[in-house]
Amino acid sequence: MPYLIRIFLLLSLVVLTGCSVVPTAEKPIDGLILLTPVKGANTQVLKQKVTLKKYTQAKQFLAVTRFSVQETKLVALLPTGQIFLYLVHDENGFEEKNESGIALPSKDILAMIQFTFWPESNIKLGYPESQGWQVEITPNTRNLYYKKTLLLEVKIESKNVSIIHHGDHYNVDIHTFDQEVLPL
Repeated sequence: MPYLIRIFLLLSLVVLTGCSVVPTAEKPIDGLILLTPVKGANTQVLKQKVTLKKYTQAKQFLAVTRFSVQETKLVALLPTGQIFLYLVHDENGFEEKNESGIALPSKDILAMIQFTFWPESNIKLGYPESQGWQVEITPNTRNLYYKKTLLLEVKIESKNVSIIHHGDHYNVDIHTFDQEVLPL
């Protein structure tokens, strides 16, 4: 009997040691990358209806987004007109004021809007292949891969944008109802 116990302990030790040698899956990314403002571009203001869907829940809000050479700013309004979310990304970093108490992927929402509307050259600078990113852009689609896994899928049809965030399992539908370009 002691012989069987020794064999069992030895096999257990080998199995436990073997498990620590086997590489584990890499930690997924923490989120999308906020891109730097587009230099030399005119300031744009977008007014959009945004629907965020995760599983059976849907949240709708109006978004007024301002892109300038200094910053990207988004103000989200409830259908009643009350401001509930304020996002700013500039050279000082990312700032969020969420007055709703509803947990939203705020940084990713702003990054998805940038990924949808930024020029291809700026997107590829922000998501370098050397760090595992791959960007595919056609006139009506934009796909973002991380380590060969599709993370973000964007379909653009006129004023409507449909985004599937495969990594976090939610969809975002954006309808732009007003777009204004302001002079420099």
